[in-house]
Amino acid sequence: MVSLIIWWASILLELLMACRFFQKRTLVQYPFFFAYIAISFIADSAALIHFYLAGSSSYQQWYEVKQIVTLITGYGILLEIQKHLLSPYPGAEKFARNAGIVAFGLVFCFAVIYPFIMPRWSMSGTEIEFERALRTVQAGFLFGILGVIGYYRIEIGRNMKGMVCGYGLYIGTSLMSLAVRSYAGPRFDAAWNFIQPFSWLLSLSIWLTALWSYYPNPTPASATHLETDYEAVVTRTKVMMGTMRSHLAKAARP
Repeated sequence: MVSLIIWWASILLELLMACRFFQKRTLVQYPFFFAYIAISFIADSAALIHFYLAGSSSYQQWYEVKQIVTLITGYGILLEIQKHLLSPYPGAEKFARNAGIVAFGLVFCFAVIYPFIMPRWSMSGTEIEFERALRTVQAGFLFGILGVIGYYRIEIGRNMKGMVCGYGLYIGTSLMSLAVRSYAGPRFDAAWNFIQPFSWLLSLSIWLTALWSYYPNPTPASATHLETDYEAVVTRTKVMMGTMRSHLAKAARP
């Protein structure tokens, strides 16, 4: 009963947030985030309808599909965060975007080929491992951005604070729950079925409060060394790669 109430509340918050984004035209500013909320609303609504029509056993299949879909589209939020926070620094922003995409691609490809290279595997176990791997990449990506922000003292606006806090809460809760679920097995299912939806409801509440109106991210009042440091790293990397190529070429000569 409690899980069903949380489910209904989450759908209402998703709908309210989507309507607010349309009303204030915030979807133009945060298209990836809006797409994530819209997809979550559609998936949750479809799962709820399926629950009432086919029962709880069928709902579990819908929930697992919804988790995978929102897990993948959740990378849009990370791209949204790095885009708005690092946009004054094009080089660093491009590097962060490419690094996130590459990390996601590697984990996704591994999840696809995993069943073919492992002689013994279970669908449920693979789903847990896949979600945990992607959540770990998301957490590392988010912490990396926050580390850059803290080190260079980049100002964060209200919208971005809410986006970071809400998604950080959901990722952190998911990782801890997945770790316990992997260890405890079916005994943790009852707690899992409450913790996951409740953490999602909390994240939605944070987002709705922080993103009720559009607040652009502050323009840096003074220049930071972020872009300069990035260019220096790129230059050093090019020099190292050139040196390695020359050594390899010499070693390959008869």
